[in-house]
Amino acid sequence: MLEFEMLARGFYRPDQLAITYNPSLRMPVTTEMQQWMERTWQEQLALSREQQFAHYDAELFRLISVQARSDGKLALVLGDTTYKEFSTSRFPQFVQTFGYARQQLGNALAVCSVVETSDCYILYERRRKTALHSGRFHVIAGFFERSRDHDAAGQPDPFGALRRELREETGIQASDIRGEYCLGAAYDLTSPHGELCFWTPLAISLAEVRARVPEDDEVQHLLAMHATADTLRDFILTNHGHISATGEPAFLMYGAERFGEEWFSAIMKALAV
Repeated sequence: MLEFEMLARGFYRPDQLAITYNPSLRMPVTTEMQQWMERTWQEQLALSREQQFAHYDAELFRLISVQARSDGKLALVLGDTTYKEFSTSRFPQFVQTFGYARQQLGNALAVCSVVETSDCYILYERRRKTALHSGRFHVIAGFFERSRDHDAAGQPDPFGALRRELREETGIQASDIRGEYCLGAAYDLTSPHGELCFWTPLAISLAEVRARVPEDDEVQHLLAMHATADTLRDFILTNHGHISATGEPAFLMYGAERFGEEWFSAIMKALAV
């Protein structure tokens, strides 16, 4: 069973993202919902203290829609949400209690990337001390923050968000990056939110990456695999169900770009069985 839906696929450079941002496009919340979310948030804070992982509120972008346009651009419509709003409304109990359709949820937007070193290794991790997909394999990722991830003109900048995550989680600097490509968007069906998936080829080797110093300790141990069609195929098929619901589509989108549509179609067919 697939835990994700691919919303759009393509190959987009920074100038090929067409972003419309409207802060009024928020999740509708009643007083009863606010009370539910506050109780759930306090429970989550207590759990994070007990298990010693970071858990804090942040101003995030909300994914309203995404479309691969015929003019070669990826069109995104974004609104406002918060991590607290997302984190407390992402459970089936919330949907069952309040009868919300997917489009009405917080739908926080995150960014993730398959990072490929100059000597052809793919970087990934097994998530530890996180509220989301703990224990699963994942690529470098993080939420798209309204307070930090914008360009010089004040516009939402998902490429900048990804560079920030790379710097914080791995120590990789902007000068280490050889290229930046958005490969599309996926939707996590298990913890409802959107994710922009990227491919980031580096100008430095795996050894040089390992010499970098992360700014935080979210990535407990940085893992790597050879960037070959066979290695990635075997990794996905062997670990299906143990890869995060947004890491898996990121690997698949990257593989489609690097190894071709036949590679992609064969794996999708195998996963659907």
